[in-house]
Amino acid sequence: MTAVAPERTSPRVRRATGKPGRLVGVDVARFVAVFGMFCIHFGVPFAGGWPEVWLAQFFSGRSTALFTFLAGVSLALMTGRSTPPTGQALRDASRRVAVRAAVLLVLGLALAKATEATGFLLTVIIPFYGLYFLLAVPFLRLRARGLIIAASVSAALGPQLSFVLRGWNAAGTTMSGLVSLVNSVDPGHLIAEEGIFDLLLFGFYPAASYLPLVLAGLAVGRMDLTSAGVRLRIGLFGLVMSLIGYQVSFQLVPVGPPSPVEGTIPVGHPEWLLAANAHSGTTFELLGSGGIAMVILTVCLELADRTGRALTPLAKAGSMALTLYAAHALALAWQIVTGGWPLSGVPENLAHLASMGPALPLDDPNMPWFPRDGQQPTGLVAFVNTAMPEVFLVFTFAFTYTWRHFFRRGPLEALVSDVVRWSTKPHHTPSP
Repeated sequence: MTAVAPERTSPRVRRATGKPGRLVGVDVARFVAVFGMFCIHFGVPFAGGWPEVWLAQFFSGRSTALFTFLAGVSLALMTGRSTPPTGQALRDASRRVAVRAAVLLVLGLALAKATEATGFLLTVIIPFYGLYFLLAVPFLRLRARGLIIAASVSAALGPQLSFVLRGWNAAGTTMSGLVSLVNSVDPGHLIAEEGIFDLLLFGFYPAASYLPLVLAGLAVGRMDLTSAGVRLRIGLFGLVMSLIGYQVSFQLVPVGPPSPVEGTIPVGHPEWLLAANAHSGTTFELLGSGGIAMVILTVCLELADRTGRALTPLAKAGSMALTLYAAHALALAWQIVTGGWPLSGVPENLAHLASMGPALPLDDPNMPWFPRDGQQPTGLVAFVNTAMPEVFLVFTFAFTYTWRHFFRRGPLEALVSDVVRWSTKPHHTPSP
């Protein structure tokens, strides 16, 4: 995939001033990402049977990859788009991105602490996002070609390096002592078990494995996304990349060794690095899910240009993806503590676990806080929990459409932007 000259500029992304406007298709793609997370955690709205199973399986891992890929696209859009910043502009952009990263880390840790009740059912990705942004700062100066190279190299080496380092830690080497020392004073680890090493290596979305998706998004964002020809090339490249990732993995592991359903590859099983399981963070999973993310983005960009205002509700929701992500995490925690989570059509084995009551195992610190009495709610609370996929989707459109009628940004989006603007604006000292 290479950067090419612009071919056609869509009038829908130009303001009257002639300056680049907001790419509505990117917001639509953000909505697709958060909608996928809704489907994973609440169930698929207005669907049942095999369509629900298929959609849930499709979004598993891929919504996370799309969310992460779009983080890189957003970085490009806020730092010069197709023209990387240089000189003072680069220093200013780097400072803004670094502050944004710090704010996301703080917000993410607060959300992770507030949703501890979800246990293994949800890992808040926002603090990982903060580290992704921080690690991407040195790459802001690169053009698309350099970023493609960086993304390719990190995708080839990052998951393997992560596996080796985690193995060293498990083997009790000097690294394990360093990790223990840092964790003992790391506020993120002490507050929510999401310290620097958790975010970099040991967590569910480790930056060592997922940074390639951010760099790929940054590369795509450095291209002219208003050009139909560029979009076509990105979409075709993503499709080929996805097919290669999944098919090569399938050929290498046709029936496979048993591999984990979710999460990073455990140490002691290097053969699982050949798999492409959801959330595994392997090179093959990055190729497969990253390629699909490119296809989804290009489709959303084209649809947004061709349908006019028809996708406005989706775009408004996507422009508030951070707020919606936090709201859905809090809603999931509420479902669990009220005992209503199994009512929304969750997998049978998990529904059984949630209803065990006094027999619920207590030796797993990552166990969700299911009610110890095993009782499920009744009345209105039961209805909301049973219809949560539909309820939350309706809430999403009603809330975002109303909020955006009065405000430019979502509440959390505005908070992050205001902190960044206040922290990075020049403070002039009065002359004597």
